[in-house]
Amino acid sequence: MDFVVIINYYIIYSFFGWVLESIYKSLHEKKFINSGFLAGPFCPIYGYGALIMYFFLDGFKDNLFLLFIIAFFILSFWEYIVGYFLEVVFKTKYWDYSKKKFNIHGRVCLENSIYWGVLGIVFIELIHPGVESLIKVIPNNFLTIVTGIAFAYIAIDTIITTIKLIRVNIKVSALEDITDKLEKMLPNLKEIKSVNKNTVLRGIARIRTRNRLAFSELNNRRIELLNKIDKQTKRIRRAFPSMKSDYLELPYGVTINNTRNRVRRVNTEDREKE
Repeated sequence: MDFVVIINYYIIYSFFGWVLESIYKSLHEKKFINSGFLAGPFCPIYGYGALIMYFFLDGFKDNLFLLFIIAFFILSFWEYIVGYFLEVVFKTKYWDYSKKKFNIHGRVCLENSIYWGVLGIVFIELIHPGVESLIKVIPNNFLTIVTGIAFAYIAIDTIITTIKLIRVNIKVSALEDITDKLEKMLPNLKEIKSVNKNTVLRGIARIRTRNRLAFSELNNRRIELLNKIDKQTKRIRRAFPSMKSDYLELPYGVTINNTRNRVRRVNTEDREKE
């Protein structure tokens, strides 16, 4: 088979997957959701999944039961591998089926696997024959140009998104380090202030001032990181509402709110010690 045609299948099904998932999530959230890992209108996991279905399932189209079983297992395995890869590379869990019955590490579950089986049948029997016929009537030169542009766009989008997420994870790690330092400093500030009430030693006053300045600088840096993380993950958090970070073991949206609350608590405790 022509390599350009295979790439076309990948691009078309990546786009169809984005449309399908965006519609589902938009209806669920009652607002438009640009779903998927990338910023553009493509979900590569569906493109790769479609190619897997085409190469592994086409030979079983005359036996629907066998087609369902093979799609059930192959696509579930693919979903598990992708989920595991994203967790290892980006320290982030983009979907979580832990609350569903018969799940494996929250990456796959029986309900979704049944959907994969049904999708395999629909894909082989209905969807792909139509797409295949459509591609055959498009002029080769035009098809090659469009394919090159679309594939280059997906590649660039993937690189940019990956770099952004790596930077976000670095910021999250730095944010947690600063949080720990701030919370460890609070008892020291309290101790110095209580001593300061009963003494007039200038040395203690200078230590107190230095600690307060260090505390203030760390807190300002913490708030700055928090705002950057909030801004840089806004789209991806909307696309994956249940997304979790291994750094904090909480959904990103919950993490942002909890971090703000911790900042307020730290500031309140510091003022109360005046």
